[in-house]
Amino acid sequence: MATIRKRGTSWQAIVKRKGLPIQRKNFKTKAPATAWARRIETSMDNGSWIDTRAQGSHFIDQIIDNLIFSYERFELEVCGPKLGQLNMLKKHFQGWSIHDLTADDILDFAANRRKEVAASTLQYQMYYFKQAITHSRIRTEVDAIDIAITELKKKKMIMGSEERDRRLEKGEYELLMGGVGTQSRYLAAAIDIAIESGMRQGEIHALKWSMIDFDKGVITLWRKNKSAVGGKKKAKIPLLKGVRAALLRHQNVLGKDDVLFEVECAASISDAFAKLRKKVGIHGLTFHDLRHEALSRMFESGMSVAQVRLVSGHSSLDQLSRYVNLRAEDFGDY
Repeated sequence: MATIRKRGTSWQAIVKRKGLPIQRKNFKTKAPATAWARRIETSMDNGSWIDTRAQGSHFIDQIIDNLIFSYERFELEVCGPKLGQLNMLKKHFQGWSIHDLTADDILDFAANRRKEVAASTLQYQMYYFKQAITHSRIRTEVDAIDIAITELKKKKMIMGSEERDRRLEKGEYELLMGGVGTQSRYLAAAIDIAIESGMRQGEIHALKWSMIDFDKGVITLWRKNKSAVGGKKKAKIPLLKGVRAALLRHQNVLGKDDVLFEVECAASISDAFAKLRKKVGIHGLTFHDLRHEALSRMFESGMSVAQVRLVSGHSSLDQLSRYVNLRAEDFGDY
């Protein structure tokens, strides 16, 4: 008979069977502890029980490191946005064993993240998490990540990207710049570069001074390309006047070595932006919306479709059209 006992604010279930290792697990309430103990006892009695811990006590941060290494061993670089999300997951779940991870733990994480990011961003994070766990090939008693993803889908907490038409409204730029604190002065530079360049958040985070040629007026980037070896291809984009000015204006708060933004991951930029937006009272604006703003401004200034595509990196006109939001009220002179 299993032992169910209260320990502090949690309940511990203990299952003992002769010839088998003792099984212990903690739960928030008594009911799931009892249900788990019964399931383990039944599987031990009918011979279907598998000692998952015999595979080794693996920690989630190590599992994510192993996924990243699986790319690096072939000299394949994990793209900036994905690497940023994986590092964020590592930081949150550091020291957690995959065998102790529950669907509730993942849902708690998702609920907190959803306060800071869009449903589409959270969806990426969940599927990167699932990829890391699947890649580990570690067998667990319950597939917590799949259970959590199913519930998040039902509640519409994760979903694909929505077409957005949000742009900066009058006075919002000034509010953002006025609200940047001394601890996140780099954010003002990231905002200006995004508005002037139309670069993706991951591309901005990955910027290095060595990638910027002020004399030739070009920036060299590695951009996603499904047909290229390693999934990335080198691309050159023009160093636009606004971008050049933003870099020089903020050079005192940017990295003194090669790396411009000395923050842990790309997601740190959007997280800091979300906090800033709330602080100054702006609603419904994301850091990614600044890319919409930039590309729309380029068309409004008279740049051709071919020129904007070179800057944005879109492979098709359909993809580019999702990022262009011209204002009807700006066409009064036509």
